[in-house]
Amino acid sequence: FSVFVPLYGVLGLLWMALYSATQFGQAGEAIRQAAYIIVGTVVMFFFTAHAYRHLKKLSIPLYGVTLAALGLVLVAGQSVNGSQRWLDLGPLGTFQPSELAKLTTIVVGATLLSGKMSFKRFLTTGAALGPLFLMILIQPDLGTSLVLVFVGGLMAYVAGVNGTFLFSLAGLGAAALPLVLKEYQRDRLMVFVNPDIDPKGMGYQLVQSETAIGSGGILGKGLLRGHMTQHGFVPENWTDFIFTVVGEELGLLGGIGMLLMFSLLFILIMYAGYRSVDRFGGLLCTGVATLLVFQVFVNVGMTIGLAPVVGLPLPFGSSG
Repeated sequence: FSVFVPLYGVLGLLWMALYSATQFGQAGEAIRQAAYIIVGTVVMFFFTAHAYRHLKKLSIPLYGVTLAALGLVLVAGQSVNGSQRWLDLGPLGTFQPSELAKLTTIVVGATLLSGKMSFKRFLTTGAALGPLFLMILIQPDLGTSLVLVFVGGLMAYVAGVNGTFLFSLAGLGAAALPLVLKEYQRDRLMVFVNPDIDPKGMGYQLVQSETAIGSGGILGKGLLRGHMTQHGFVPENWTDFIFTVVGEELGLLGGIGMLLMFSLLFILIMYAGYRSVDRFGGLLCTGVATLLVFQVFVNVGMTIGLAPVVGLPLPFGSSG
């Protein structure tokens, strides 16, 4: 149960940041997020009361539901900013099946890779997870596609697949990347290389993000007192750019505190995997920990100019 300490520490800190970012103009988001936290807590304790091995039995139904949801997005999904990623659930809001695909990748990957490793088993795993990757890539959602590749690849490495072979596959994929990038994705890469190329257009969000975080200094300006946060100078600062609120209002110490809690959560998850009595449990923990670290690294990195903007949310913090 020690894992709950950093988990709810992160949830509490980022909920306060979300509340600060949405008290003007996005009123109601903090209440909705609190409801999601409560529902998530109930679901978490439900699964905690059952042996994780039962997830093996759920892997096939979960895979089918995820494929169906991703297919429905491509046919009748809601399009926002040129990407078709969401299903409209009416009064319940929207649902993004690619988020479910992250969980499915971990459960299905752990199920398939938990047996004795062989090249055939590796190909079977790739054939199962490949459709999830492709259906998300064509939405287009490059960020989530890369998450699936990174999580699946690291799980395969832990399961015993040769690291050089995996690295070679990653190299081939990186070489083919320019062929599948959309124009706006190329623009994001250009802005990452040089944010000043268009500071009032493509680079506006990144420039404002870095300015907000830098203005927080060591101690921050105080919760609800960040000038750029409270006056909407950073677009989407309640979703993918919520770390800018932490940086401006809680300062360097607040940002480091958040990262330390995430780090402790990662260590505890990996320790649980180390103590697992079977490969399936160890691979589940590896997948969850990898997903957590990758998204935190990319999300925080893109707000301070260390990673390109790819639209990945900050776990436990971004609205929704």
